[in-house]
Amino acid sequence: MGVGIYELKPARQVPGTVTLYEDQGTEEALSRTSHLKHGTGKDSKLLLVPQPSNSPNDPLNWPWWKKDLTLFVLCLTAAVAAALGPAIAPINKMLVDEFKTTYKVTAKFAGWQFWPAGIAGLFGSAVGRVWGKRPVYIVSTLLLFIGAIWNALAQNTDSFLGARILQGFGLGAFETIVPSTVGDMYFVHQRGKRIAFYNLTFLGSTYFMPVLGGYISTRHGWRSQFQIISAFLGLVLIIVILLVPEHAYNRPAIFNTDLYSDGDLGELDDQLRKAMGAKTEGGMEVDEKSATSNGAEQEGIATPEREIGSGSCLKSGGITATVEMPIVSSGEVTVADSSEERKTWVQELRVYNGRFSDESFFKLIFAPFALFLYPATLWAFSFQGTFITWGIAVSVVLAQMFAGPPTNFGPEKLGYMYTAPFIGALSAYFFGASVSDWSAKWMARKNNNIYEPEFRILLVIPVAFFGLPGLYAYGHVADMHLHWIFPSILYGLLTFAVVVSCTATFSYILDAHRDIAVEMMVSMLLLKNFFAFGCTYFLVDWVDNDGPARVFDILGAIQTAVCVLSIPMYIFGKAQRDFMARHNLLKKWGLYPKSAETALPVA
Repeated sequence: MGVGIYELKPARQVPGTVTLYEDQGTEEALSRTSHLKHGTGKDSKLLLVPQPSNSPNDPLNWPWWKKDLTLFVLCLTAAVAAALGPAIAPINKMLVDEFKTTYKVTAKFAGWQFWPAGIAGLFGSAVGRVWGKRPVYIVSTLLLFIGAIWNALAQNTDSFLGARILQGFGLGAFETIVPSTVGDMYFVHQRGKRIAFYNLTFLGSTYFMPVLGGYISTRHGWRSQFQIISAFLGLVLIIVILLVPEHAYNRPAIFNTDLYSDGDLGELDDQLRKAMGAKTEGGMEVDEKSATSNGAEQEGIATPEREIGSGSCLKSGGITATVEMPIVSSGEVTVADSSEERKTWVQELRVYNGRFSDESFFKLIFAPFALFLYPATLWAFSFQGTFITWGIAVSVVLAQMFAGPPTNFGPEKLGYMYTAPFIGALSAYFFGASVSDWSAKWMARKNNNIYEPEFRILLVIPVAFFGLPGLYAYGHVADMHLHWIFPSILYGLLTFAVVVSCTATFSYILDAHRDIAVEMMVSMLLLKNFFAFGCTYFLVDWVDNDGPARVFDILGAIQTAVCVLSIPMYIFGKAQRDFMARHNLLKKWGLYPKSAETALPVA
């Protein structure tokens, strides 16, 4: 427990625990990793995790500009998509007046996006496993585009609500699959800043949109903001079609050093040495921005057209992962030279790229429900999901508290109250981008070069420091009807905590359970969205009856308990990862995705 994490006795390898740096102490240790791929510059001693295969079409081998462009387009789309949710925050009173309804009904306009988003995430994850993620992104963006146009044309509450539900179905993929896309394209030490950027775009836009939307709605009517968003969605739909290639990929399991035994680093190194021959004697160094610098010219794995067989690979903690690997000699699993050609841009634009798993589609839909029993899912929901819900709670009751006497704020002034939250989201991005990966590498150095996913949980410290005071104080300040800048600043502190909590939980899930990260994020989304959906039903009446001070005191107490529970999660997180690996519920119930354990795509 040198860094506070409970170590298993007897010691054994746990999925997610990896050697991040070479052991410089012995010649034997250096020779054990001499053919593995490393970073460059200040990270030249850092082992890439997972190890990229030798295929030019492995997303880990894409050049840095292609990875970052793909992620940027998806984050841009997520930002525009997320803007639809809070677009109604500053116009609640306008909707109440135009549709002759109540604040309780307009609260449903926010809440009723949650359950279709959860359902869409559930089906989208299954589609992504079987047919790839590209078609999911395209269809989801199209639904958002249609939903935004529908909102602009809605003439009554039922029509408006129908548009919001359709938008929810489009939103689900961008809440669940984008973080797993980061895991598809980037190494462990590169993920933190990318996850932080995704959180900035997705969550940041939810706080910036009310500022802009309130201004637009006051001068041009509330329909104008939906017309503008639909125009942007039409543009990003075209960009997604042209610039987001398929990145679902099944590499040989031996390269997934974050999922299987660290003891196999020597085995992988030996196989790479045999495959690479005399050309790579003395080691291979790879630019971390592009895991391989020679693209299609490099040696690689066997393609799907080669003969394949089943081999026993990578034993960890008594668990044997049986995967398909190229047969190059009797009973030997190795890394062979590749004749695989790099896909052209036109080939990458195909919507249908075959099947990536022969798993039953309907069986995959049930997998996220089994993950409700995983400690990581419950912790991530309780830590991130509740913080997000309280942030939504603020937006739901904002107009209720400030649109009437004594403040009588209109849409424009209500929108301005989101300025500090947007600054909070922006600050959280810079904090997460600079601290998340740096702290993970620093902790690995302190832990004898061993990286543990629990290092990401340390971000709970700044979350609690900024978020809890903002949550407790918000209700009291609103109850006393102080100048609007005070609740706005406190909302900004809460927003900072929301974004950092998302960076911590998404990074932890990717690093600790990358093989089932999509399903786990869907589980978390289902818990979070249905929880938030339920909260919208009683928050308005609760604030009316008990006052904002009492309500937010209770919410703060709940969140304090959640932050305290993160301490045992950090200490015993490795033990629970080991337990869930040895008693894998998905495998026992036949729900474990085959694409997570097979080496090659299914023809």
